[in-house]
Amino acid sequence: MTVLVEQHISGLELNANFAEAKAWVEHAQMDSLIITSEGRLIGLLDAQFLFDTRFDQEFNRLEDYINAYPEEIEQGAYIRLHDHIFSAAEAFSHELNDHLPVVDHDHNYVGIRTRNDVLEELCEFLNMSQKGTVIDVLLPSDEPLISEIIRLVETEGIHVQTITVQQPNLEEEHRKLTIKFDSEEVSNAISTLERFGYTVYTPHRDLQRDIDFHERANELIRLLDL
Repeated sequence: MTVLVEQHISGLELNANFAEAKAWVEHAQMDSLIITSEGRLIGLLDAQFLFDTRFDQEFNRLEDYINAYPEEIEQGAYIRLHDHIFSAAEAFSHELNDHLPVVDHDHNYVGIRTRNDVLEELCEFLNMSQKGTVIDVLLPSDEPLISEIIRLVETEGIHVQTITVQQPNLEEEHRKLTIKFDSEEVSNAISTLERFGYTVYTPHRDLQRDIDFHERANELIRLLDL
């Protein structure tokens, strides 16, 4: 699967002045500025600050404004270049922005990803027509770290084909995460999840054919609020 990273939007360096910041917003057509220092991502700055007359009148450079108002910078909103699609989806689930910066392993800014691109990739990933072995994992909270569960599974060398969510019924307390693997030998993955405190069920092979994967895929997208 090809990961789409848009590279035509450059970061705005800290030494930019008011006119350069305004021109960047007009070119990028984004609600937040991507602030960089020598190519490394600093964070996001709401474009509304351009209406703050203090920037143009009291501060000559973007860096001066940020030093005076460091709380205006959002530093945790980004996606790593080789993040799993669920990590990217979770990043957007916590943000109102339709674009997020992408960084490499050295935290250098490399481009942006859009919410729509991530949603399309997620839908492609949730292709339920492939054959595979299925397990159910009970999610312990309202904000499950789905990417963490995938990471634990794939450390055992098993590839996750698809992953979906089922809402609890009246008799259940937790959501159920359904994972489909491309391998029939998944005992190591199950043992790893159980070692980290997850409750795992393996539906009977005859029942696996009857699982409504498409409804669970839709539930996952609703859970991530994409």
